[in-house]
Order: sequence, then structure tokens, then C-alpha cells
Amino acid sequence: MTGPQGARTDWPTVWLAVIAGLIVSAHVGKLPPAMPLVRADLNLGLVMGGWATSMFNLTSLLIGAVAGSLSDRIGHLRVLLTGLAALALGGVLGALADTAPPLLVGRFIEGFGFVTIIVSAPSIIVDAAHGPDRRLALGLWSTYMPAGVALMMVIAPVLLHTVGWRGLWLALAALSAAWCGVLWLARRRMPRDHGGPPPLPLARNLRIGLAAPGPWLLGLCFGVYALQWLALMVWMPSFLVEQRGMGTGDAALLTALVVAMNVPANLAAGWMLKRGARRWLLILVSSLVMAASAVGILSDVLGDGVRYGLCMLFSAVGGFIPASLLAAAPDFSPSRGQLATVNGMLIQGSNLGQFAGPPAVAAIVSVYGGWESAVWLIVAMALACAGLALLIGRAESRL
Repeated sequence: MTGPQGARTDWPTVWLAVIAGLIVSAHVGKLPPAMPLVRADLNLGLVMGGWATSMFNLTSLLIGAVAGSLSDRIGHLRVLLTGLAALALGGVLGALADTAPPLLVGRFIEGFGFVTIIVSAPSIIVDAAHGPDRRLALGLWSTYMPAGVALMMVIAPVLLHTVGWRGLWLALAALSAAWCGVLWLARRRMPRDHGGPPPLPLARNLRIGLAAPGPWLLGLCFGVYALQWLALMVWMPSFLVEQRGMGTGDAALLTALVVAMNVPANLAAGWMLKRGARRWLLILVSSLVMAASAVGILSDVLGDGVRYGLCMLFSAVGGFIPASLLAAAPDFSPSRGQLATVNGMLIQGSNLGQFAGPPAVAAIVSVYGGWESAVWLIVAMALACAGLALLIGRAESRL
């Protein structure tokens, strides 16, 4: 899918969409550094804390493809604005929670905002970027999660110290509402869809997207990647506080550095794909390195310094995977009219992994009594990701 001949990339619009992604990822990143305070304030156990993280992903898991198809049908900007409004509403409800259920409801609504933003923003970027710039722009978009999460983990300790976790929730709700207003004011300068047939009925559009095998492979691969990466990032602050006696600020900063290591590889993958690198090979090599790193990370034999270095390696090489998968969506989409639907399938797969990962690790640690017991889950997911990379390569050769 290409834009009009000779069209120039609208980089301001690309950045408007990317910043929306950074805001939604900040809602993901606010919970790990705040987890000890939230658990203490609301009297949550380890597993319930895992569900507080995963509830954010439940909406995306349930309606990712449907939300994408709806975005294809009614317009990507409308869906993006709706998502930012939902983030604001969910944040306010969560800040008012005094028990676990209201907190979970707020996270569920934030999850609705997450999925609507993540399925619509890439389509806005595809409309704004042309030629070789498109893969580069999608590579830039793929940094939204690690960059936003890392930034929030750096900022959150300051806000937690000054206004508490409830103040943090309200601050992000206000930011989401403000960016919704910015996008509304900028709507007239944003590019329209590049011609093509009129939108198909919602159910038919969804059937066409779901019938294509390629997006299923991309979604599954995203899922097994997200499970291992997010599970490690979510529980790292709690491990450092509870097992190593660190303060919440130091634990959040060390985790933020690990998360931030994911960003350069996302950008590098976009640059490499723009120059013809094979995405399946990037995914394969990254997955194998992540599997090997996980063995060392969760081993008591190695010192803390070495294990922390392996955490950084794990996150760094992992960055090649989301950029490669998100850049594949336009190529694997049956047509331009199903692009957001395909993005929804990727996000649905990703959120399946994010939904299952934190509580799965928490359950394993609770049953077996040690963080090292989670190694087999993470290694198994990394090897599954490598196997799916081979299948993606085979499917790509038939495009």
C-alpha cells in the first residue's frame, strides 16, 4: 500500500500520533513503580496486584480486532479521540478507588482507551507517511511502549513522593484529556485516507481481516513476546524492593533503564527494515538471545551486576521484535481497508501475552517460592517466538 505518487511525509501528524502512544504507555508504566504503594493502600496480595496490571489488557484482549475494524469503518481520528477520553475517565475512577474492584474497573476502562488508540494511531501514521519513510515512521511508532513506560518510571517516583499514587493517576488523566483537546484542534490539518473504495460493513470487514493467515502469525508472535518482556518489567521493581531492599525510587530508576534499552532497537529495526532487512530473521535472532538471557537473569548463581546486565540485554534485543511486527501489518493486510483490523489482531495478541504474563509469573513464584522458578515460562515463550518467526518468514515469501 503506497500513498499518492510523490507525496511527502507529514511528520507533524506522525508525531501527534506517536505522542498519543506515549501517553497511553504512560498509563501502562505508572503501575509498576506504584505497585508497592497501591498494594499497601488497598491491601492487595501478589496475585491481585498481577491482575491489577493485567486488567488493563483485558479490553484489548477481548475486542482488539473489533476495535480495529470499527476504526476502519468510522474513522481513525474519531477512535483515537475516544481512546484518550477513556484514559481520562479510567484514571479518575482508579484514583477514587478505596478497594480492589473500583481500581480494576478503572484499569478496564483505561484498557478500552489503550486498544482504541493503539489500533487507530498506526493507520493515521500510514496515511501520513509515504514511500520508504513509512517503515521508518512505523519503527518510530513502535517505540511508544518502552519509551513511555521508561519515562513514566523515571517521573513516577517524584510524583509518588509528592502527591501519592492517586495524584499520579489524576495527573495522567489530565494529560490524556489535554492531548485529546490538542488532537481535536489539529484535526483539520491531518491527512485523509488516500482514496480507495468506501468502507465495508463492520462484520464483513472483520471477516476479511480474520480470514487472512498472516495477521494471526503476527498476533501470536506479538503475544509470546509481550508475555515474557512485560512480565519481567512489571515485577522487576517489586523484586528489587522486596528481595534486595531497595527504595521504590531506586528500583523504579533501575527498571526504567532496562525498559529504555528497548527503544534503540525499535528505532534500529525501522532503519534496517527501510533498507531491506528481513523481519523474520530479526525476530528469530532476538528471540534466541532473549531465551539465553532469561536463563542468566533468573539464576541465583550469577551476581546481581551480571544479572542486571542481562536484563538490559534482554530488553535491548527484544526491541527488534515489536518494530518488525508492526511494520509488517501493511504488508500482511488484505487491503488498506483492513489495516486497522490487522493492527487490532496484533494488539489482541500482544495483550493476550500482557494479560497472562504478570499473573502467571506471580502464580509460579507464589507456588514454588522463588523468582528463579519463572525461568521456564519465559524461556518457553522466547523459543515459541523464534518458531513463529520461521513461519512468518515462510508466509512473507509468498506475499
